[in-house]
Amino acid sequence: MMKKTLVALAAVAVTGGVFAQATMTGFLAYGYRATNTSAGATASGMGVDTASLDFAVGETIEGIGKVSGAMGVSLKNKDQAAYARNSEIKLDMGAMGTFRMYNAYSPSGLGGVAAGGANQYCSFSNGDCASGVGMFSTYGYDDGLSYSFPLATGLTVSVTHVEPSTSAALTGLGSGAAAYTDSQRHNTYALAYKSGALNLAAGYRTYDEANEATGNSNYRHRASFNYDLKVAQIGAGYEQTTTTYGATTTDSLMSLVLPVPSSPLTLSAQFGNRTRAGNASAASDITYSGTIYNAVYTLSKRTYLLAVYATNQAAGTSNPSMFLTTLNHSF
Repeated sequence: MMKKTLVALAAVAVTGGVFAQATMTGFLAYGYRATNTSAGATASGMGVDTASLDFAVGETIEGIGKVSGAMGVSLKNKDQAAYARNSEIKLDMGAMGTFRMYNAYSPSGLGGVAAGGANQYCSFSNGDCASGVGMFSTYGYDDGLSYSFPLATGLTVSVTHVEPSTSAALTGLGSGAAAYTDSQRHNTYALAYKSGALNLAAGYRTYDEANEATGNSNYRHRASFNYDLKVAQIGAGYEQTTTTYGATTTDSLMSLVLPVPSSPLTLSAQFGNRTRAGNASAASDITYSGTIYNAVYTLSKRTYLLAVYATNQAAGTSNPSMFLTTLNHSF
């Protein structure tokens, strides 16, 4: 993303004003979306898909490391309210690891490493692109603390504590809350490995406020990879979440990213599957499958055209489909 440097007021010290170099970046997407539900209801129209501004600033503290801060604002159509976007404070201590405090729009389903290059456009884990058709968990706002540490060349271990944001003044429902099913706090322990064209990731997550009666989440494990073959990029992932009474939700994802030779066009496809098993009611044990196809035509380093078609099926019944096309520009 192309960045423009602004002079921003960073702090006011006893000796006077202190100025730092801050960066401002932004993203705009405008286009057309059409959806079709399993009941045959259709909707379509044009509008702003995404509009955001992000600010970042950093400094090096001698003997400690580099401290950086970032925050963003999400804006869409005229007269609509602006919302806080991803915010973080990060301390990079080099060989001693990185500590991060954040509020971020984070995916809870597969994506990232598994989807590879396809994920930057539209994936089953993307709450914007897959709205109404996504099989996997969509995005949600999380407040978190994380610490990552390099174990060896290319190998990093991390520990993350997350409290999902709620509408309350403070975040995370915490211990003793009654309605904790959708906002359980959780800890994730993960490994990531990168060597050349290969990326590997694996993680294990535990949830608090587990309750036998409601059957909310108890633990989750995940593994994924992608590999760049130069002529194409392939990826795959597996994730299973287990509830307190033993029911499981198992997700799998395969992806392919294919740059068209001597062309600004890149094609990608994702094939997903979700299976629910062991529920108290057999009617809840269902299998979903679906696909997402992306076409990206690059006009410049900062501008591209996107076309997306997505659909899925649940228990043999046709579910929502979606078509999206946008013009996207960053600055």
